[in-house]
Amino acid sequence: MTPISPAVHTKPTKLALFFSSSILVFSMTGCGGGGDGASSGSNGNGGTTPPVSSASFSETATWQVTNLAPNTATCYDFDAKAESSCAEDKWDIKFDNQARSVKLWSNSGDSGAGKGGVFGLIDWSDLSRYSNATQDPDTSRDITMHYNEDRSGGIFDAQPWFEYNLKDNHQLYPNNRVYLVTTDNSSAITDSSVQQPIYAMQITNYYNNAGTSGYPTLRWIDTALPNKVQTKTIDASNNDNWVYFDLTTGQSSTDKNSTWQIGFKRNSVILNGGDSAIGTNKGKVGGFLSKTPIGYYDDKGEPIVSKFMTDGSAATLTDLTNTAVYDKPMSARSWVIDSKGSDLNPAYTGNFPNLDFGWYTYNGMTHQLNAKAVDSAQGALIRSAEGNSYARVRLDKINYPDNSATTATSWEFKIDIQPAP
Repeated sequence: MTPISPAVHTKPTKLALFFSSSILVFSMTGCGGGGDGASSGSNGNGGTTPPVSSASFSETATWQVTNLAPNTATCYDFDAKAESSCAEDKWDIKFDNQARSVKLWSNSGDSGAGKGGVFGLIDWSDLSRYSNATQDPDTSRDITMHYNEDRSGGIFDAQPWFEYNLKDNHQLYPNNRVYLVTTDNSSAITDSSVQQPIYAMQITNYYNNAGTSGYPTLRWIDTALPNKVQTKTIDASNNDNWVYFDLTTGQSSTDKNSTWQIGFKRNSVILNGGDSAIGTNKGKVGGFLSKTPIGYYDDKGEPIVSKFMTDGSAATLTDLTNTAVYDKPMSARSWVIDSKGSDLNPAYTGNFPNLDFGWYTYNGMTHQLNAKAVDSAQGALIRSAEGNSYARVRLDKINYPDNSATTATSWEFKIDIQPAP
């Protein structure tokens, strides 16, 4: 399996919510841990400080994946410290060796029926400081809310609508990007009509008036009526339930069979198309990043922190209503359709031939993958399928028979286990 030269580059956020790019093989999406600033509490940092946990990473294991035949999956149960059948419910981590790519999954959300989740990817230098998987090592804050389920993701993962933790305060900061949302992703038409509405939208806030997270404020227009701006704050604070929103009526519902174009669960956003299309009203919704307001990112794509520290919703309203300056899809293929993803699969960074996938690097000259050295490695915290134990995971080695080989013989993961109480 040899990665092809990529045609696009997408930059992950600190807490990304990313989906796998169909253009790049060996892509492994989502970096960062999905934390979104827990609900306000008594510690002055936006969260309630729990008592110090007695749990710890008290056990270790090595998982060596040797079944690398295309289109095979290998699963591991870190409670049993052994491989487990992927057909059963007990697996915690899945190594999915697809025809031309490798993906990792947790037993959660769209990937399994378990109670798993992912906090990461995180630099190993930081992650190694955690004594357990449920508390921040510096503040002792509860981080169980920071675990993301596997999910279907699309444009809002590829081009995230926020930056996270810019001031080391576990807060989420919207970038007020303008996204186009079509109701027919098979069509190149970009002019809204009654038969095929095309909306433009921004997410301008994530907290309610009390400062509680999980309340995204949506601002949108039908692009045929740019002066009719609508705004709605949505209660998406439930960790377990999606809220489905109809941009035509401005109504929300927790019923997946309702009419909807966009769905919210805390900081995650889906569109009613592709792998996210569910219920009896499955749609063909697609998204496209139309505009990033000026001043939020530098020429390297890094956030300009000072810009995020003030509410920019008023200043960026014209970015939404001035439809004449929108970037628009060049063809139907430009619409981004939701596809299955996990925070275990980060977007790549770098430029061909040297690409960085978080877990490992790819050398386009030798066509080999290499696990990162410990001082530059990244890893993740993973919750078990049962929801009561955790593992801290790092890729340690990718083994080849010799320096000229392009097919690996095994992958080795180091695992620190926090057993169930």
